Formats: sequence, C-alpha cells, structure tokens
Amino acid sequence: MVAETARARHTAAELKAAARRLLVRKGYADTKVTDITAEAGKAVGVFYRYFSDKDALLRSLAEDFEEALHAEVVEHLGDDHGLETAQDVRRHVEAFWATYERHLPERVGVMQASMLSSEFRRIHHDLRERQVEIWAGHILTLDGGTDEQARVTALAVVCMLEYFCYCQFTDGAPVDPGLAIGALTSLIASGLHGDG
Repeated sequence: MVAETARARHTAAELKAAARRLLVRKGYADTKVTDITAEAGKAVGVFYRYFSDKDALLRSLAEDFEEALHAEVVEHLGDDHGLETAQDVRRHVEAFWATYERHLPERVGVMQASMLSSEFRRIHHDLRERQVEIWAGHILTLDGGTDEQARVTALAVVCMLEYFCYCQFTDGAPVDPGLAIGALTSLIASGLHGDG
C-alpha cells in the first residue's frame, strides 16, 4: 500500500467516498472495483495502490464507522444519559437513527457483505454487539434484572432499530422520520417502562 502522505490520504478518501455512493446506489454485491474507480475518476491501478480488493475498502469504511460511532452518540446524547423516561429513550432512538443515516453506506455494505462472507458476518456482529452492550448497560441500570435479561432485551431493541433503519433508508419510500422515531420510541419505552 502507499505511504501515508496528504495526497495519499486524499486519494484514499476519494475512493472511499465513491464507494460510499455506490454502496447505497448499487449495493455491495453489484459494486465492482471498476465502478468505484470510474465514480472517483481514477484509473483502476490507483485503487490497488490503496486497497487490495473491494473487501479491504469495505473493512476500512467499517473501521472509520466504528471510530466515529461512539463519538457521535456521545455528541448527540452527552456523557451522562440513561433510559429512565420516554424522552431519554427517544434521544437514544434519535442518536441511532442519525448515526445510521450518516453512515448508511457502511451499514448497507457490511450488512450485505455479511450474507456473503464469514469475515463480514463477524464485523456485522461486532458492530451490533457494541450497540447491545450500550443498551444492556442502560437496561440493567433501569430495571435491575439479570445481565442475561438485559442483554436479550438489548439485542431485541438493537435488532429492531437496525433492521427498521435499513428498511427505511434503502426501500426508496421511507416514512416521515419524526413518525418513524416516534413509533420506535413508543415501542421501546412501552417495553422498558411497562407503559404498554
């Protein structure tokens, strides 16, 4: 791979940006290296100076996403947050929604690649597991149940959020974000607080 210079970082960023656009537009399986280089306005050989293949580029995008995720959630929610009220739940749902939308190409690419590759199944699992750990910690604090109960509840919540966001952002006819966030908040708050 190429030595890390400002120009090299810029070229790698251009290739990643092109891949991000294509992952949403065409999907992971239908995006080829030649599509990425054409979208970026680069020769195919340039791609291979930075990434060994399309999977390496997606791994790099997933790593970028992982680095940004925690910072974005803390930025949206602050350091001291829980799930005590429906408004707290809504803030968590809004943070998940905003982060998913901002990183849609990485989420779509990793989810689709996870159906084709054991490596990306692990990456997808690890991304989900980080979210499950966060939600489980809040749920445990909220209801004082067992670690296992909190983890199972958190897994259900995260899977619902993850797949709902995937459907909303990739179907082409999404519902109003306020309505979607409200529905998700209502379902989760009812389940956690027994308001339903």
